[in-house]
Amino acid sequence: MTDYSIQATYLQLKNKYASSSANFAILKIHIPNNNLNNEYDVKVTDHNLNFIQKTYMDSGFDLFVPNKTVFTDPFATSMVDLGIKAEMIYCDVTTDHLRPSPFYVYPRSSMSKTPLMLANHTGIIDSGYRGSLIAAFRYLGLPTNNNNNTSYTVDPMTRLVQICHPTLCPIFVTIVPLEQLSETERGSGGFGSTGK
Repeated sequence: MTDYSIQATYLQLKNKYASSSANFAILKIHIPNNNLNNEYDVKVTDHNLNFIQKTYMDSGFDLFVPNKTVFTDPFATSMVDLGIKAEMIYCDVTTDHLRPSPFYVYPRSSMSKTPLMLANHTGIIDSGYRGSLIAAFRYLGLPTNNNNNTSYTVDPMTRLVQICHPTLCPIFVTIVPLEQLSETERGSGGFGSTGK
């Protein structure tokens, strides 16, 4: 692990955060879309303050759906680009060992109030993936009303999914320029890129 900025962040955090969990993860996110920057600046600041102060920290970091998205076909799957790229580092506090880590994209509990689900139930993001995070939403449909309009609209900046480390340890988030995401053999190959 030769990312000195992440090592410095780790050293600053390891004895300062209040969580009941010994180990934690650092999530680096790159936001190519300027419209998302302000939303994530506020979200990351609040999230990291909780990381430092709370004994029982939430396991997930919420992601925004960046654009208005309309679902029209019941049981169809739509790929929604979440507009960020990410890399996760797992920090083992007992050994001071930092290593790249895969992570999961889970639905937030509030998604149960919508007619949507993740088509693959859980998004598995390999440790070497550096492309845009994409969520595969399946629209379950709505009862037909008088107008026969059965579409469902998700407004911009709605939070439907969250990133979690496989151990559900707390996550500290840092926003980085693209060049601070490490290069890997996998790169940006997305859904289905590693075979059938």
